[in-house]
Amino acid sequence: GANELRDVPDDLLNDVQLRVKAHTLAGEAYFDETGAKEDLAGSGWPAYFMDFETINLAVPIWRGIKPYQQVPCQFSVHCMTRKARLSQEAFIDLSGQDPSRALAEALIAACGESGPVFAYSASFEKSCLRGLAERLPRLAAPLRAIGARVMDLRVVAEQRYYHPRQQGSWSIKELLPAIAPDLGYDQLDGVRDGGMAMDAYREAIAPTTSAANRAKMERQLLEYCALDTFAMVRMWQHFTGRSPSH
Repeated sequence: GANELRDVPDDLLNDVQLRVKAHTLAGEAYFDETGAKEDLAGSGWPAYFMDFETINLAVPIWRGIKPYQQVPCQFSVHCMTRKARLSQEAFIDLSGQDPSRALAEALIAACGESGPVFAYSASFEKSCLRGLAERLPRLAAPLRAIGARVMDLRVVAEQRYYHPRQQGSWSIKELLPAIAPDLGYDQLDGVRDGGMAMDAYREAIAPTTSAANRAKMERQLLEYCALDTFAMVRMWQHFTGRSPSH
């Protein structure tokens, strides 16, 4: 019978839900800065921030792929050095050929051999890495080594931070404007979420798509995936108390 958040009994809520309720009603952000720093302390250098975009075709067009299997077709990796130098590597293949091997080789090169690899809701990235390792046995060892280095920034966010504008969601798209008001997915041209990325990829690899439209889709996909990893950089900087750097 409760129609307002303030009317929901506290004894029905867990610790995180109680925090959401209290800080929403107070209109104030919650930030356990000490806890966040401790969670991320000692993770090593350089720090990598990784995101995949995938395609899951109902009727596979590449050998060895099952219907609706998630196939990574794009990635972005930002790298932060101990001296706060930030760089980015990106991969996308719009040729229409299976991108798996070229993507895996580029990813291995982009992620180096040491340092944490941060992802947001990391189970997805770990699943993508496992799938690539199973399909590409010659690259399995370095792909699994990357998977072993993956750390989930969402876990830190859920335990250490909450802003009322998140409206109960820890989606990176809701969290980013709270932490970095100068950034937002609404600023992107065209591709603004994973579903739109899949649609754009399908359109881009279609043989009937013009070169001009393919180039437009490529730009939009690269900008979208890059924002995903740069959003993690800004989040990590906020949680560790480091100043933003572009």
